[in-house]
Amino acid sequence: MNIVYALSGEGRGHASTARSVLPVLERAGHRLKVVTYGRSVSELRGYDLIEIRGIRHCYNQAGRLSLLRSLAGNAGIFGYYATHWGRLRRQLRAFSPDLFIVNFEPLAPLLARSLGVPFISFSNQHALLFVRQPVPAKFRSSALVTKTAARVVAAGADAYVVMSFLRDHRHRDNVRVVPPVLQEEFRQLKSEIGGYVLVYLKERNPALLRILRQINEHFVVYGYDVDATEGNLTFRTFGRGMPRELAGCKAAIGTSGLSFITEALWLKKPFFGVPLKGEFEQTANALFIQEAGLGAFAERPAKEEVEGFLANLPAFRGALAEFRFDPDAAGKALLELADGGLAQARVPAAVALGA
Repeated sequence: MNIVYALSGEGRGHASTARSVLPVLERAGHRLKVVTYGRSVSELRGYDLIEIRGIRHCYNQAGRLSLLRSLAGNAGIFGYYATHWGRLRRQLRAFSPDLFIVNFEPLAPLLARSLGVPFISFSNQHALLFVRQPVPAKFRSSALVTKTAARVVAAGADAYVVMSFLRDHRHRDNVRVVPPVLQEEFRQLKSEIGGYVLVYLKERNPALLRILRQINEHFVVYGYDVDATEGNLTFRTFGRGMPRELAGCKAAIGTSGLSFITEALWLKKPFFGVPLKGEFEQTANALFIQEAGLGAFAERPAKEEVEGFLANLPAFRGALAEFRFDPDAAGKALLELADGGLAQARVPAAVALGA
């Protein structure tokens, strides 16, 4: 079967997910074509890949997702779609796809429909729509924006495979809720309790670093693209050593993307989430961590909150010892949908989008 796998190029989580499930699809004998942009291009260089222009998130100086900056920064995206539509459609039609799997990338569903090919939405963002989780009042406006984006991206998918640790979902015949995936390299690691705390930041956070400098603890920091030591902070460039250092730390602090949280929880690391402001998907992940007793979170951490988290590590480790999930469930769900006939269901509505 010929499968187009399209994914967002924002952050490292989407590429991390792809590196977990693409080998599963390959081992099952499927032929793959990857469509992506940004950071995911370099992460997935070994695959048959089409590079496109994609939507990017833009932040203000306080590290908060800025709607106005994002709109301005992506102003030319629809012109790009219109200009390159025919070329991309011809490239994909030449591949003779039987199925699209789309990880939060908005152009691929339109291309799939135009070709009359069914598509599966595969993401964690859609958990905001299909999984029940109470939203505190102060986060409701952020939640509304993020949920609206999730409704638009991959609207009308033939099936949804939704990654979430939460199991209380709104039952629909075409929705499967599964635990998040995990790359093989993390499964091979032995977890130990070392003498440092690992910090991973998608965006720079000077306010957090000022607080960490005041705490009597050693922090290894990823996200600043430098190798340097400043007092109790050791900065690392992101690379192959990060998984090993995560396995050897006493706890993890950082941006609350699902991939980093999944890696930390698999290795039984108490987690302090610092969700990016305005990205409710990350806030929802951090809320789960706190409610499950696996860690804590704060958008603007105070010194006392970080110190309280570190003082409570034994209790968090006790909860983590009982926490289990199946990182293979998502790959199994995708294969079951592909092998169960979804790819043979051509889409008559595609005619409306033109040849």
